Amino acid sequence: MIQISNLILAADVSPEVAGSSSFNMIASFFAAALLIVIPAAAFLIFVSQKDSLERTSATRRR
Repeated sequence: MIQISNLILAADVSPEVAGSSSFNMIASFFAAALLIVIPAAAFLIFVSQKDSLERTSATRRR
């Protein structure tokens, strides 16, 4: 951790810029989760449940 802070100080990065950058990085992770991960997971769960129901009803018909 000390090495990272020394690197930031050596690069002459202000704490405001570092804080803003880290906030934007975390916000982009949340945005990606909301826009990509959650809808994709919901779709996969929906398709999996639908397939399971179709297989169950097909085995009952036999």
